[in-house]
Amino acid sequence: MAFGEIEEEEEETTTQLTDGEELGKPSQVTRVRSGVPGLDDLLQGGIPRNNLVLITGSCGNGKSTIGMQFLCHGAQYEEEPGIYLTLEEPPKQIIENACHFGWDVRGLIKDKKLNVVEPELYKWESLVTTIEDSVMEIGAKRLVLDSATILGMYFNDQYKIRRSFMDLSRILRRVNCTTFMISEREEGANKYSVYGVEEFVVDGVIVLYFIKEKNMFMRALAVRKMRSTNHSTKIYPFKIAAPGGIKVYPSAEIFGDV
Repeated sequence: MAFGEIEEEEEETTTQLTDGEELGKPSQVTRVRSGVPGLDDLLQGGIPRNNLVLITGSCGNGKSTIGMQFLCHGAQYEEEPGIYLTLEEPPKQIIENACHFGWDVRGLIKDKKLNVVEPELYKWESLVTTIEDSVMEIGAKRLVLDSATILGMYFNDQYKIRRSFMDLSRILRRVNCTTFMISEREEGANKYSVYGVEEFVVDGVIVLYFIKEKNMFMRALAVRKMRSTNHSTKIYPFKIAAPGGIKVYPSAEIFGDV
């Protein structure tokens, strides 16, 4: 059972594509479970280990929630300690928001299975050092960077931004971390990140949508790309609930423009 699944019967672990091809069929690639019910069904069982994945969407789409859910699941059920690197919100607020979903964040921090780190923002090299030191301190295998928007502010042109993200990807592979990097995206925008380069240097992109349906909004998710994965290209609804967090519904689909 994935982290955050609350008193519901287990669903089928595979979904059928419209052409009859099986989705989620296990591959030979080593993968880590996301901890988000329904998401791994779209990814052949999980995120390829040590991948850098961009989580992008507009405000209120659950980007930080999916990041913390990924970390808490790994720390509690997969023996994979995690680091939440926050460049915007203070750690206290991150922890309080996570506790709202019923996750034992404080207990995991006490047991050195999880840490929320707020690095100083004055120098790129210092940020890299903070990442490496934080990972080594608890033997982290999962990392969330919140957010790429702030990371790009260290540089004054897109070439340097692109180069920095490529360097960061190599660093994260070296320390053996599977990483979610959070990014803002304007609703309806053609690009998937603030600077328009992040989606090209990461291994995977998961897009969170906020879709207007008559007199209400619906949350939805799509895997835009994921290396070494035969992933679904459809858009699926998801819900955010407390307790529990995010749950994706792979047996349902979203039709129309997003």
